[in-house]
Amino acid sequence: MKVISSYNLGRLFLNILFTAWIFWAAFMNNAGSEVAIGHVLLYNFLLFVPAWINNFSLLPRLRRTKRVGRYLGSVILVFLISSLIAGVYLYWLQNHYETNDLSDFTPVGITSSAPHFLREFQYFFDAFPAILILMILLVIGYVIREFLRKLRKEKHIQNEQAIAELNLLKSQISPHFLFNVLNSLYSLSLKKSDQTPDVILKLSDILRYSLYETQEREVSVLGEVAIIETYIAIEKMRISETAEVTFTHEGIDETVKMAPMLLLPLVENAFKHGVDSTVDDSYIHASLQKSGNRLVFTCENTYKEPKTSKVEKVGGIGIQNIRKRLELLYPGRYQMDLENRNGIFKVTVLILL
Repeated sequence: MKVISSYNLGRLFLNILFTAWIFWAAFMNNAGSEVAIGHVLLYNFLLFVPAWINNFSLLPRLRRTKRVGRYLGSVILVFLISSLIAGVYLYWLQNHYETNDLSDFTPVGITSSAPHFLREFQYFFDAFPAILILMILLVIGYVIREFLRKLRKEKHIQNEQAIAELNLLKSQISPHFLFNVLNSLYSLSLKKSDQTPDVILKLSDILRYSLYETQEREVSVLGEVAIIETYIAIEKMRISETAEVTFTHEGIDETVKMAPMLLLPLVENAFKHGVDSTVDDSYIHASLQKSGNRLVFTCENTYKEPKTSKVEKVGGIGIQNIRKRLELLYPGRYQMDLENRNGIFKVTVLILL
């Protein structure tokens, strides 16, 4: 309702502005004339009435009902009645002031010649061209306004859909992440490890971050770095000591911001499909670098060859989720490349901040 009210208010303002311009022109033309300004303004007002009826009543009704025949009939009826009233009044003005010069009464001084057998009704043919012109001008304005309103409405719908989809993708992050971390916690609990309390504490930090920070559109990249390091610390408690895990970052400071929880799912997938599914010489090498306005994240890990040859299957939910979020958050400003060769999987994400 707020959008519609704003639209109607804007349309009313433009109509008032256009009407005021015509009335001002009529007033200026009247300077030094013997014709009373009140008569001039009334005649110009009558010229606008059918255009107002069309714009504020008939056209909106046509947009709602789509009944073209009824609309055309109503427009013709309004036009004929208005031409009759304005013509009679113009006839009175011409007789009263003893002049047939339309410029004495209106700045829209356009006339048409009556057929020979209707010459005595010429005043009607003097009135209706101005009515027709004003109706056409206001209809053009209405069509333009409708077009712009439709564009805004479509843009609003697209934004709402993007927000809804983004919220859905965010909601998928926590369950997926929680599933992986609980597996790690379960593994430690079976071993009755003394590290279990520390893991629970780190897990609470990550859950707090995913609960509160993901509500923001952008967060400090340092926060993303810290949460990745916390997650890696949890995972390293349960994986084999022979597995090599590194995470480096360069050029990152508090001024650098990005969408939250974009990179952690990629690290999760590396652990899930990398060190969890290989036996010897498994590794995960991740890095995050900022150069100028370019933020580049890479994550390379070993993995067992999957039954399917599709690279996307290696990443699972996390890869698909990240790609969708990147498209929504950084349209035209990101690049995501996947490489899958000889048991090595590598993902590279470039974001233009």
